[in-house]
Amino acid sequence: MKKKKKPKKPWALTLKEAGLNPKKEIALMIIGNIFLIAVAFLAYKVTKVLIASLSIVLLAIVGDYFLLGKASRVKKVKDEALEKKFVHVFSYFKIFVGNGRPVYNALEDCIRYSSPDMSDLLRTLLEEIDKDKSVKPYLSFSERFKSLEIRQVMISIYKMGNEGGSSTYIQQFESVFSSVAAEKRKYELSKFESTLNNNNFLPLADSALTMGLIIVAIVVIMGNLAYGI
Repeated sequence: MKKKKKPKKPWALTLKEAGLNPKKEIALMIIGNIFLIAVAFLAYKVTKVLIASLSIVLLAIVGDYFLLGKASRVKKVKDEALEKKFVHVFSYFKIFVGNGRPVYNALEDCIRYSSPDMSDLLRTLLEEIDKDKSVKPYLSFSERFKSLEIRQVMISIYKMGNEGGSSTYIQQFESVFSSVAAEKRKYELSKFESTLNNNNFLPLADSALTMGLIIVAIVVIMGNLAYGI
């Protein structure tokens, strides 16, 4: 039996989740398309060279593709930044519980080492723990992160607090958290290496783009000469 595909989120909702203004982004796309189509039409009217107009239309399509993917790119960057902050803050948590601090107090102590958004998440977590002693607040906290491993970290923290700082659960937390931290470091290193490779590729891409523009310019000039413009 085939699994049902997950329905795609509406583009406007994806924009909101990324912290972007849907109306502004849609208006930018419409205005950009109208402008480029008008330029393409005028270019054809003046030069009578179809390739010049098609190049501008192609530019509009590339621009649309870029704008449609903007929300996903912004959200990915924010998700990655938040996970990086999680590793940073819970490195302190690891030290605190290792020194014998109770889970709740260790979470409170982490706030002073947190960024504003992580501080808000930790305060919300503590408020929910005050109202609900089950695992639910910890799971709710983990849902703010894309990584499923962070969910396992939070479950181990709940077990640690529930068992009064049992050494077994402390070791379990340290093992799971160390795995998350190592994976994050590996990813950051991979991203850095990818950036270096892209920087080496950029001069080639720039040269190719320049050559493309020169060819379009030559075609336009030849069209002008042919029609005596």
